[in-house]
Amino acid sequence: MPRHRKPIAEQWPRHFALAGICLCAAALLTMIFSKQDALAGWLVGLVFWSSLPIGALALVMMMRIIPGAWNDLLAVQGEVAVLLLPLAACAALPILAGLTALYPWSGADAASAFRAIYLTPLSFIGRTALFFLTSGAVAFLLLRMPRPAIFVAPVGLIALVLLDSLIAVDWVMSLDPAFHSSGFGLYILSIQMTMALACLIIARLMPGAEVERVGLLGALLLTALLLWAYFSFMQYFIIWSDNLSPNVAWYQRRGAGLWSLTEYAIGVLQLGPAFLLLFPITRQNRRWLVALSMIVLMGKALETAWLVLPDASGDARISIPAAILAITGLGFLSVAGWRVGSRRNEMRRQSTASDRQVPA
Repeated sequence: MPRHRKPIAEQWPRHFALAGICLCAAALLTMIFSKQDALAGWLVGLVFWSSLPIGALALVMMMRIIPGAWNDLLAVQGEVAVLLLPLAACAALPILAGLTALYPWSGADAASAFRAIYLTPLSFIGRTALFFLTSGAVAFLLLRMPRPAIFVAPVGLIALVLLDSLIAVDWVMSLDPAFHSSGFGLYILSIQMTMALACLIIARLMPGAEVERVGLLGALLLTALLLWAYFSFMQYFIIWSDNLSPNVAWYQRRGAGLWSLTEYAIGVLQLGPAFLLLFPITRQNRRWLVALSMIVLMGKALETAWLVLPDASGDARISIPAAILAITGLGFLSVAGWRVGSRRNEMRRQSTASDRQVPA
């Protein structure tokens, strides 16, 4: 008897997952040439795509605290994105396994007693594990419990901001142990939330989806971009006004050569959409909003590379291709995981709705 093939709609997640695995393996195989540069490229992919579930978790908790029309528009997409947290945790494993090759402090003598305790591989791994365990627990309480306690969202949001600041310092800022910035964690969180919001808007405005208040989505994206601009500029302004040479050198490395052009590209790809979103004709048009969200994602990918590679990479000929492979591979896996997560989230919502029905 002839075998019945599964519909294409059921096959493409598997194809995406397989392509993602192959691309991620290719990114990690660049360690043959340089372990440090390959891990630097992988870190770019990790920081970029982990922003989706982390930023979405923050947005979902804010929706629970501040109900309104944006909850009806983005709650479902936000819950699906949160389900990608296990993928982000798995993507962090290569960094944890090879952190001695990537972070300069791992093989250097500590400058102070605090650094001797804080900047060690064991504590680094412990903080990363604590972050994902806490985030996973909060996500479970929000999404899996039939009626999560009212304090879960506010307490979880505070815990996420604090732990995410630690992760931002560990994953990115500690690539240069001489660099210090008290606002770096909030700056990274603004990147994560903006990136997550852009992805949720694209998912919400897929062809065939009925959306009544498109302008509200545009206003949310504009708000996120303005918040990002504030945190990024204030950090830059404070560091340069103090004229502290270790911190200024961090910006100088990112303002030389290829990275100076990347700075301008980041500004255009972020502030350009923000400017266009000021106009109702753009903000309320779904095609424009999808296009601008994609442009914002391109800017965030460049910004992630701009944050990581100048300190972590010694040979851009290896780290940049590794970053492209990692971003693309983790992107394919995220899309496949999104499809699986959307099915499970729909089943959970249907089960919850049926449990809440009062029998006649």
